[in-house]
Amino acid sequence: MALVEPKKVAGGAFGQFLAEKRSELQKELQGKPVTEITKLASAKFKALTEEERAVYQEKYVAAKAKYDADLKAFEEAGGERKQRKTKGSKKDGKKKKDPDAPKRPAGGAYGCFLAKNRAAFQKETAGQPITAVTKLASAKWSALSADDKKVFEDEYKAKKEAYDEAMKSYVPVPREDEEPPAKKQRLSKEEKEAAKQSKAAEKGAAKAKKADAAPKQARAGRPTQPKAGAKGAKGVATDSVELQATVLAKAEKAGMTEALKKLANREDIKASGKSQSAMLKALEENRGLVHPAKRALLGA
Repeated sequence: MALVEPKKVAGGAFGQFLAEKRSELQKELQGKPVTEITKLASAKFKALTEEERAVYQEKYVAAKAKYDADLKAFEEAGGERKQRKTKGSKKDGKKKKDPDAPKRPAGGAYGCFLAKNRAAFQKETAGQPITAVTKLASAKWSALSADDKKVFEDEYKAKKEAYDEAMKSYVPVPREDEEPPAKKQRLSKEEKEAAKQSKAAEKGAAKAKKADAAPKQARAGRPTQPKAGAKGAKGVATDSVELQATVLAKAEKAGMTEALKKLANREDIKASGKSQSAMLKALEENRGLVHPAKRALLGA
């Protein structure tokens, strides 16, 4: 007969509560999505008193002890455990539990009471199921006065404050495939600073290169002016003609100022002796187009 690996106990006290109440919850939520069962179970578990939760915690402890014993027997008989992948874990870098990590206090005031009296309760319930310890502890806790309970409430509060303070300076143990958090953080800061300086240097070099290239681009893009007395491209003159004030005002109103300047500065138009008023009129008749206005003025 093949060896069967025992099923691992999971879920803690809540897992035991859910397993016990599942059929009851399924009946209550008949016709609803299966996810509603866990939601309802969670709400009901949170509503339990500390004593009631402790009962399920004891059940989990007993189930875990049985699992550990069964697993040991399974391995001693030659059985091999199946490798299980956990969420967020890596094949060669599984995170291990740090034995030096601060231990979080659990169970509240009742947990402190149970821890202090566990040995006495175990002796009193010798030979009975392990859950008998929790039942006895729960009964004795309920019988305590408010003043007696306050002693354990203060004890739990002190433990919780000590735990919170210890966690402020605690550095988790890194996985085997990563550097310690403190060192990793320091290197990251240095690399970040180096990258920042490198980026600033590149930016400065780019600005210097752009500034050096600007004069060349300006010279390259500057139109070449013909020498005085020489024929310019398409008859454009070197010297700019000053427009008459009255004509300029009319040209601005008509939106033809630039066109009039171009037309008045042509060598062939200046040589023709045409007035600026005639030039503007020619532009108006030709919808502001310089070449048609030129032909109209020169009759060409």
